[in-house]
Amino acid sequence: MIRAIRRLDEWAMERVPDRPRPWSELVGIALSGWTLFPLSLLVFLLVDRRIGLKMLEALVVSMASSEVLKLIVARERPERSGRRPWGYSFPSTHTARVASLIPVAFDASAWAGAVVAGLTVLVGVARVASRAHYPSDVLAGFLLGLLAGCLVA
Repeated sequence: MIRAIRRLDEWAMERVPDRPRPWSELVGIALSGWTLFPLSLLVFLLVDRRIGLKMLEALVVSMASSEVLKLIVARERPERSGRRPWGYSFPSTHTARVASLIPVAFDASAWAGAVVAGLTVLVGVARVASRAHYPSDVLAGFLLGLLAGCLVA
């Protein structure tokens, strides 16, 4: 099973350009912890204290669990032109963070949940397109984030 997943990852990465496109890097920056944590604070202060707190909890749980898994698995990132790979790849913490907000957003409204789900897909595609992650890293981050979000929602 693991061998099949690695073959699929390699097959997918052969089709991704060696030099990341600017949009993929921009998505990674725009939906990183640097923006999502302050966003949860703004929601807490200006919109709904309960939802803002649940957002913060989901972000913390997803980030902490994905970082621990990175240390355990220690999977190297894909090679990319113009920059040496940094840190570990599995799972995608970016994807986990945004996915953790899906259950919290659905708790607020179906529309908010759908928007966050769409943003999660965008982040996952961008992380592969930027050659920061393999597709299986993104899928694992998505599942881990959903679990974290369900635990706090």
